[in-house]
Amino acid sequence: MRFYFLGDMGTGLHEQYLVSDALSSHIQMNKKPVFVCGLGDNIYERGCQSIDDKKFLTHFENPYSKIPDSIPFYMCIGNHDYGNCDQGYQFIQHQINYSNLSKKWKLPSNYYKFQKKNHGITIDFFVIDTNLEFQPEQDIQKQLKQFIQWIQSSMADWKIVIGHHTWRSVAGHGNAEPELETFLTTLFTKAPFDVYMCGHDHTKQLIQTKINKKDITMIVCGTGGKPYNYGNNYQNTPDLIFSSHNLGYGLCDARKNYLLFEFKDSQNHTEFKCQIKKT
Repeated sequence: MRFYFLGDMGTGLHEQYLVSDALSSHIQMNKKPVFVCGLGDNIYERGCQSIDDKKFLTHFENPYSKIPDSIPFYMCIGNHDYGNCDQGYQFIQHQINYSNLSKKWKLPSNYYKFQKKNHGITIDFFVIDTNLEFQPEQDIQKQLKQFIQWIQSSMADWKIVIGHHTWRSVAGHGNAEPELETFLTTLFTKAPFDVYMCGHDHTKQLIQTKINKKDITMIVCGTGGKPYNYGNNYQNTPDLIFSSHNLGYGLCDARKNYLLFEFKDSQNHTEFKCQIKKT
């Protein structure tokens, strides 16, 4: 089973097209059944103002027009999709409703789960709304309770959690804010999973660390549409395995006993490969 992932892509700029063209070429070259995981910030700078907003075309449909409509994009909500404001539910509702109009765009709710099966492999994906600063406390706790239940009941070979914000990162946004740190640590402690994937920082990173003495792999891939212009703080996480500032995307080839992650730049050059084994 293969899937691709990238975040912070919805700029409508030349950089988004560079990454899209590379992604499209790789998909067509390999001709495998695939899907794409979006890691948030789907539409810059302040999301979409209505279901008819032209940005759905200029920031999504047009840049990915070379990718067949049969390949779904499972989207995640980023802070820019909220309009960076606590009134942002109206903005993300337009993105949710757009799932009914687009052949590619999949966003059934601000948080959800989906499952993929192929060649005897099952992966459960859990897509979190990590924009906790824009949510009332009762909604945060409801979401946390739901994901604990979903992950605990999952019998999949692999459990992958997707959110927009970084949990650990050496780049500009750094490690999670205290509220998100508590949310993710509580979730992982009560319902362990294998991988956390996110965007937010416009870099590629692979981090292998421990939370409460349990192994977890963290992936950052926010290089889908904007270059990175900030420094790094390598003291944020001593467990960094790989980092890159280059535009590009990631892909994963899944097997029963391991996940092979690969990071590509906008010229489709391989920057890094890493095999994650079952613990």
